[in-house]
Amino acid sequence: MHFVTLGSTSLGSGIVMDYGMDLGIGAELQSDFFIHQLYIDLNYKWLNLSIGMKERWGELKNSRLSSGGLTWSGNSRPIPQVRIGLPEFTRIPGLGGWLSAKGYLSYGFYSDSGWRKKWAERATGTPEYIDKILYHGKALFLRAGNPERFPLELTLGIEMSSQFGGTLHNMVMYGNKQEEYSLPSGPEAYWQALVPLNKAGEQGWENGNSLGSWHLAIDYAINDWHYRAYYEHFFEDHSSMLGVEIKSNQFGERELISYGFKRNWFDGVFGLEVNLPAGLPVSNVVLEYLNTRGQCGSVCNVDAMQTERIDGRDGMYIHSKYLSYTHWGYSIGSAVLVSPVYNQNPDRLSGSTMEGNLYFRSNRVRSFHIGIDGCVTDQIGYRILATHTAHWGTYYLPFDEVEHITSMLLDCSYRFGDLLNWKIGLSYAFDLDSEGLLGNNGGVMISLSRSWKVL
Repeated sequence: MHFVTLGSTSLGSGIVMDYGMDLGIGAELQSDFFIHQLYIDLNYKWLNLSIGMKERWGELKNSRLSSGGLTWSGNSRPIPQVRIGLPEFTRIPGLGGWLSAKGYLSYGFYSDSGWRKKWAERATGTPEYIDKILYHGKALFLRAGNPERFPLELTLGIEMSSQFGGTLHNMVMYGNKQEEYSLPSGPEAYWQALVPLNKAGEQGWENGNSLGSWHLAIDYAINDWHYRAYYEHFFEDHSSMLGVEIKSNQFGERELISYGFKRNWFDGVFGLEVNLPAGLPVSNVVLEYLNTRGQCGSVCNVDAMQTERIDGRDGMYIHSKYLSYTHWGYSIGSAVLVSPVYNQNPDRLSGSTMEGNLYFRSNRVRSFHIGIDGCVTDQIGYRILATHTAHWGTYYLPFDEVEHITSMLLDCSYRFGDLLNWKIGLSYAFDLDSEGLLGNNGGVMISLSRSWKVL
């Protein structure tokens, strides 16, 4: 059950304040009572300052219909943070309106320290976990085009996220297992999270876990139809970020190494979104294909003359010390990769349960997704989501057989009242063929909401 209030008010001098509070009560969740959202946004012209926990969605994607972004999707609980940036594309002066930009810079902290400890204690043996993790995120997007003069726009951007700081518990450190080990969390750690550009061999796990995505989108609008084709490529390190690298062999000779298209650039989300004209029973359609099987290959650049190191097996969302890219057990990136909070079914290799394990059991997937929404009348709306995913496990622990999950969501709503400010919703979600990873599941949600002016 959720209790939500969202609103906006003017503070004068061109400053607008948005605010929100979302409280939840549930059973058999990570906590019986939780604060999902609690934030204040201050907006002045094109600039935004956001403080607190706020739901945020994947960049350049339909928040209602997409399977989500790879660096940030909105799948997990919001991370408390201070965030400043340009929330919408803003035209850069002096260029005739043909170039615009958006982006953000943020710092915060993970609020799931207590849950991480409790979850780790469910595993057999001495619990290994990390708490008090700090968060950093940043992004920059550039858009070329002027829809007022030409219907085509091109967008290119980069988005990055970092886990840094924190305290390790019961982990092996430099050959010895220690009960506690504090990672750097001072001003220098904040700077290194902002600019993770240490020389090769100097960027270690004590500098944090940095990852991110490249974004590319093409928009075309004509006769009240809008089309967007987009691509998001995820990277865990420099090899998957650039796809090429300069390395030395045992003779000191430098050469350019390419990791290949299929092992690197074919990883990512390939999507198409269509926004239809008003008045049709279908409003929006999203089609997506997700592939994460490459990750620079099982072992890339295997060469007898190679002495610097061997790359590959990037381990998407997995880290040796931070364990996984999750918040409260849920993937911060794509929800298609089964989150560690569901590690309660028997493991295919050992037959034992994975409870207390915060690693992703499968990060090598191939997925097809479709989302459709619209309105039958002014009062009746609907949404349909369907996703089919094949799972191969990880490079380190591959599945004996490919696992399949087919998930669906059927959602409908009815608005009523003099101003149509009341809404009742009914949702039914279920999955098929997922017994090996999740077990077969289904659920129903009924919602009732009303909107009104508070301030």
